[in-house]
Amino acid sequence: MSTVVNESPPRPRVLVVDDDPGIRMAIRSILESEYIVTEAESIKESLAIFDRQPQDLITLDIQMPEVDGMQGLGSFRHRSVKIPIILISGYRTFELAREALRLGANDYLTKPFSVQELRETVKAALTKVQTNGHRAPEMPNSGSKFTVRLPLQDLMDDRFLSPLHRSHFLAFSQNALAEKHRTFETISVHELIKTITIQFDALNMVNNLDYKISHSRHPVRIECDMYLLGGALANLALSCMLETRGNKALIELAFNESGQKLKIIYRKPESRLSPKTLETFARWHLEPSIDLDPNTAMLSLAEKIMLLHAGQFTVEAPSPSDALVEISLPIHQSSAR
Repeated sequence: MSTVVNESPPRPRVLVVDDDPGIRMAIRSILESEYIVTEAESIKESLAIFDRQPQDLITLDIQMPEVDGMQGLGSFRHRSVKIPIILISGYRTFELAREALRLGANDYLTKPFSVQELRETVKAALTKVQTNGHRAPEMPNSGSKFTVRLPLQDLMDDRFLSPLHRSHFLAFSQNALAEKHRTFETISVHELIKTITIQFDALNMVNNLDYKISHSRHPVRIECDMYLLGGALANLALSCMLETRGNKALIELAFNESGQKLKIIYRKPESRLSPKTLETFARWHLEPSIDLDPNTAMLSLAEKIMLLHAGQFTVEAPSPSDALVEISLPIHQSSAR
């Protein structure tokens, strides 16, 4: 009588490329329980390892001696267009994100990163490859709390987002989703609007898109993380403008008081978010792991931030008031009338 032995699937191979032995050891310690981890201290060594033994994913430090990570990314892409590559950097700039997009990175982490962030980034990159039908071993089945993964390749869709907006969106979203202490301040609506306007100017998008910001002059104050909330509102407005730009009418970002709440409304007459975005956004609530297009990801990210601020978030399709998105945030009690 023969015994059938069920062999477990082979563990994915991860190549860690970093000249800092401490970083390599840290990444190995985080990943080695689920993956076969190989280390390389230079681009030259990592390419030799890759040529000898196929890998399933590469983490690649940008600041490397002799040949840096961005050049190394190009070398790996010449060898394989499918293997997931995660860039790791000690600093973040929009220019780096744009260059990473151009060279074909799948995701982008900045130091210091958390254990959970690294694990989820690696898992998401490998799962994405598997979903697309490329070679990728079966991933360990582990539950994780809600998160929105925004791999760089998913932000390359020129139908909606400009390269500048994509890079800003990436940097903002990774900062927004990072598990770090936030400073909540009691600020005026005027201060919040100023923050949003600065975000628009930083993106240099105002010359190409028409928009209007109107608000009440009442001394309404809200308690929030001004950077996080302002960034979410600015990115959300740009996503709405870019997706509905076929309609020449300008988009209006309106602020007004309603009871004990501040209402923030995005309007564009006779326009609506695409059926695909609305459908995916609705499905996402039932299936949080669903792949998101850039606009749906922005809606989901903005919704998470509004909930963090005890707000309500509604997506319209469209309403009599031509609202695309409507947000309500509690007014600070000391200024409620």
